[in-house]
Amino acid sequence: MPNDSMPELELRNVRTRERIVDTVARIRQKSDVPARTRLALAKTRQRWHRDPTPLVAVAMTAVAGLAAIIVGTRIRNHPAARLGALREPAPVPVFKPVKVGKDGKSTGVPVFARKDPTGNPVFQERQAAAKRRKKDAARAKKSIKQMTKAMKG
Repeated sequence: MPNDSMPELELRNVRTRERIVDTVARIRQKSDVPARTRLALAKTRQRWHRDPTPLVAVAMTAVAGLAAIIVGTRIRNHPAARLGALREPAPVPVFKPVKVGKDGKSTGVPVFARKDPTGNPVFQERQAAAKRRKKDAARAKKSIKQMTKAMKG
């Protein structure tokens, strides 16, 4: 470089300027959003006329994704989606027949009622947990009473 002649230095300077101008033009082109949008639309139209299959596949994938998001949100907001719903014993319908009077006529309409959940394991677990909590509360109350009695003297 120190031994370069003046014309070589000028040529190198001109080339550098040209590269800078090209870079600035490329930056302007990249930052021109409407032009890039028009270009993308034109390319999409060309692809559509050439072979619409990939575009249809992309559109179907997008629709399926949006549907999955919407359905997932709906499911999430539904009360049955909560894990606490699993602890609720499911209502078991039981047919209750109508009693017939002495004259042979029915006194009402047959109905379905909720079955007694005593045989339901979830209900049994819940009852046991409630019983344990009650015992623990009584034990804690008793120990607090003993501690306060000991502190008083």
